[in-house]
Amino acid sequence: MKQLKSILVVSFAMMLSFCSSGGGDQPQDGGQDGQNTIDQASQKCGSQYCAASESCLAGEVCVGDPTSTARACEEDPNKENIYNEVEDGDLSCHNSLPCPDEQCPQQLSCKDGTCGVPAPGGPDRVIFRGCVDAFGIGDITSGMKLALYLPGQDPSGTPSQVVDTIEDRSSCEYWGYFEFTDVPTNTPLVLKSYDEQGDFVPVYKYNLVLWSDLAQQEGNDWVFDTRATVTDPRTGQQISLNPWRGYAISQSTYNVILMAVGVTLGDNQGAIAGTIRDCRYRELANIKCGTAPQAEVVTYFSNAENPRPELSRNSTNVNGIYAAIGIDAGNATLACQGLDAEGNKVPFGAYRVKVFPKSISIVSFDWYPAVQ
Repeated sequence: MKQLKSILVVSFAMMLSFCSSGGGDQPQDGGQDGQNTIDQASQKCGSQYCAASESCLAGEVCVGDPTSTARACEEDPNKENIYNEVEDGDLSCHNSLPCPDEQCPQQLSCKDGTCGVPAPGGPDRVIFRGCVDAFGIGDITSGMKLALYLPGQDPSGTPSQVVDTIEDRSSCEYWGYFEFTDVPTNTPLVLKSYDEQGDFVPVYKYNLVLWSDLAQQEGNDWVFDTRATVTDPRTGQQISLNPWRGYAISQSTYNVILMAVGVTLGDNQGAIAGTIRDCRYRELANIKCGTAPQAEVVTYFSNAENPRPELSRNSTNVNGIYAAIGIDAGNATLACQGLDAEGNKVPFGAYRVKVFPKSISIVSFDWYPAVQ
């Protein structure tokens, strides 16, 4: 099955798809969403000029205005990586206007104009464990290395901890299992995945916050296990901790993606990619993203077992995946926005991350963290 999957992803990704696998926005004009025509510049936005069909987010990122309501999507229980729309997305944990002008919901706090989750009660330290999933071919993630960085630590330098992934065929789909001890909760972490043979692209996962109220007690230990299903105190619903897992992307898969979008990376260029989810951790369709500095291309992916870039799309498909490819190494800002059910444009907050040469920085959106 894994060999068949590898053959399929190569075959599919080599073909540029010009039709959408799901509903949503199609190319119109302006901005970083893959279009070729640009509206007359209407406003200065940091070092960029936004078109009339764009919004300036975080004072520096031009993002195309969405034209279709954000739709919540769930994976088909009988088809791996195939998603279906279920209802309008829940964007209630995001503010349309900068706070404090717009009051945050009672359980959220205002940070830099964005409503986000304050540090909840619970354990200060946990055992952090789970699986490393692969995107595409080269999908055996045992034998890799994971490095964990704390706030203030440069992800290009010495990490707080380094562990090897070990083989676990029973509970990890791609066989790679990891475990860190004594990891702080309610703190923005960076998780790097890589291998010393160069078979995988170095991946830096940002926006990784182990919320203390999602940890579970096992004897005398508190554990944050990405394979677990827990009750989310913010929604009162059962959620999977799968979004907190590690990620890996094989070099061969990345090469196929670069070929599909027509980008040849310079020696000092990298990418930002991730998944957009709503306030109930469901994948979101019809979300638009942009970066500062601008990427050579912002692309969204097909609704398929092996997702591939769809050059005809200018917003997320039902799997919520985006990628901004061809960004100069250094500090970068990512911002995304969608339309709520009432037709209001809702920004999801801005994330400032570091882009590394020939690497991918992963930033996935759901609840914005109002923590340091």
